[in-house]
Amino acid sequence: MADWRQQAARAVEAELGHARRVEEWTSLGHPRKTTDGTLVVDLRGEAIDLLEDIRLAGDNGPREGAAVPVKGEVSGGVLWLRETGTLPPGCDQVWVRQLSPHDALARLARGLRDIGYAPLADRLAAAELDPADDPYEACLTPGVRLVWGPPGTGKSRIASSAVAELARAGKRVLHVTAAENRVEAPTDPERVRIQDDLAELASADSRLGYLDEVLAGYDHDAFLEAERRLHSGNRARVLEAEYADARRLHAETVAELADVRAFLWSKRQAWACVADERVSSVETRALGERLARLDTRLAELRRRLGEGGRFYRGRRRDRKDLLAAEAERDLVVQRIEQASRRARKLADEELHRLENELAAAHARFDEATRAESRAHAHAEQLRGSIVRLRAGGVASEQDERFHAECVRRGLPGLHAERERLRERSRHRAALRGRFEERLWWIGERAYRLRGEAQAAAWESGRVVRTSLDRHVFTSRPFDVVVIDDAGSAPLADVLLAVAQARETAVVFGDFNQPPTRRIPRPASDPPEVCSWTLATAFSHCGIESPADARAHPGCAVLTTQFRFGPSVRTLANATGYEVLTGGDDRTTEVLLLDTAGSAGERAALAKLVTARGGAVFVPEPSHVDDWLRALRDAPAVSVGTAGTVAGHEFGTVVLDLTRDDWRDHCREFASAVARARDRLFLLADLEAVKAAAIGTPLGAVNALRLQAGLEVRRLGELFVPRQRRQSAIDRHVTVTNEPAADGTMSG
Repeated sequence: MADWRQQAARAVEAELGHARRVEEWTSLGHPRKTTDGTLVVDLRGEAIDLLEDIRLAGDNGPREGAAVPVKGEVSGGVLWLRETGTLPPGCDQVWVRQLSPHDALARLARGLRDIGYAPLADRLAAAELDPADDPYEACLTPGVRLVWGPPGTGKSRIASSAVAELARAGKRVLHVTAAENRVEAPTDPERVRIQDDLAELASADSRLGYLDEVLAGYDHDAFLEAERRLHSGNRARVLEAEYADARRLHAETVAELADVRAFLWSKRQAWACVADERVSSVETRALGERLARLDTRLAELRRRLGEGGRFYRGRRRDRKDLLAAEAERDLVVQRIEQASRRARKLADEELHRLENELAAAHARFDEATRAESRAHAHAEQLRGSIVRLRAGGVASEQDERFHAECVRRGLPGLHAERERLRERSRHRAALRGRFEERLWWIGERAYRLRGEAQAAAWESGRVVRTSLDRHVFTSRPFDVVVIDDAGSAPLADVLLAVAQARETAVVFGDFNQPPTRRIPRPASDPPEVCSWTLATAFSHCGIESPADARAHPGCAVLTTQFRFGPSVRTLANATGYEVLTGGDDRTTEVLLLDTAGSAGERAALAKLVTARGGAVFVPEPSHVDDWLRALRDAPAVSVGTAGTVAGHEFGTVVLDLTRDDWRDHCREFASAVARARDRLFLLADLEAVKAAAIGTPLGAVNALRLQAGLEVRRLGELFVPRQRRQSAIDRHVTVTNEPAADGTMSG
């Protein structure tokens, strides 16, 4: 079949025309927090493409505003997010890059056309398988083979063990298994710091908005004016008290200045008196007067004696008197000089003392004058200040009430804070832009590094694990390709993976499982569609039933199941598996809950599903919404059809058989019941079960009832308190109102 590559590519391209396209970024809506604070997005009942990148951003997408890369994993139809660091405000919507179905199919078509030498893929395309007996040995022996195993028979365990053995033997192995829909985002210290900075900036903006709201109607100028008037009034009252003190002080300085002035005057008078006495004492004055009389007498005598030289009567006496007067004058002059010396000596001593006292009096006067001047100037300054304050106005009672209310509410401080924030707002806007851009490129760098790490692992890894959705293209082929859980995978996908193998290719799967990818049927199918995309590896090789699998030499068969008990095994065998046998003593309790024709109490039934690992199965996607409303607060519980619920094993399974007898969903029924590990609740109308035809799912339930393989309980009785019975069923289904350790209601 030399042309199978092109035929398969054309079949995929026909499917490609109906494949869903997605934008680069898709919004998954707003997450909500669980009781333990984990962010989740409920996607149960929706088609979930493989995630490649997750960001928490605003309504306009990651390229507008802050976009925080986060870790995330889809489990049970719920996206569980693990954010690191502070989330900036506004990052309240989950945006994802997804592996677009259209892009994935386009890559598949290109890969099929580019397949070169691939002998194992050629043989599988020609339905030429190598003999297979033991599933484990099939993985270790060169060739291409199939392994069929119903649920719980250990297919995945055998495949993983074989991969590990091959790796130890030095083989390069491609292990294709169920997709882990998760995105890793390593903690980046720089990113955490930027998130904190953005949160701080947003906090400032939020604070500014709060301040605008609080300060609405507040007039800061009016407050300042009222405060000024209050200050003026208070200051005026203080200054008036100071002015009164200043006036008293000035009066005291004036009185002191008068006293000092009088004292200075007295000292000046004393000094003047001493100075006068220094030059004219009493004795000196008397002698001076005597000397003046003598001088007059001498002048008169000399005149008479000197007139014309004539002689007159009494001339002799005048000459005698002249000589006596001159002698007396000399004696008086001598006495005057002696008295003057004595007076000057005493006066100089007194003057010196008085001059010192006068200097001190002058200094005291100067200081008193300055003090009086200062006191006067200070008093005048206070008076002028008081006049100006009073002229500018003082506060009224209304001003006092307004000012007190503003201060009580802290409005002036809030106004100052708002002004500071407004002043820095432009700076914050620029800084926010830089932070957001840097945060975006940090996310892009992490996204690029993840892709590079994956490509490097594909090229150099000893064991490469991937899924059929993520098609591997490497320059180095693999020695062995082990494909797990590919029973319902399209043949074209399987062929592309097998084409990577040089020595061995083994396809594990269960053809009874419903397909996970719904392939549309266009109005005019190309002939290749049925052969390469609607067919599976098993149907292509003629294996469509357990009997075909056991008869085909190239298909190893697993029939011993290890996961569930005999009741579930009976239901599975009755609805398509036929060959299951028990591998241990495990018991899975099966309880038929009789609705008596009603729709059932979904909210109450939600308590029966375990908090972790529970699932509710419905026959049609249209039935999912009712259950989702009842299980909104239980995101760990998977809800959907057997084809949409991911996972092979659940502790508790609720099977909704109320709306449809599952006649047209036999494969889905078998898949759903085979996923219960501990408990299986069948929600159905007992009368409908009794009337069900043999060979239908409800007929299989009725047959199990008749064999006493399950217990029947009325749904209404299940939630009515009653005396406890010591039975295994009671221990599991009696509902209490006590919350379990994880916060959920136990059942």
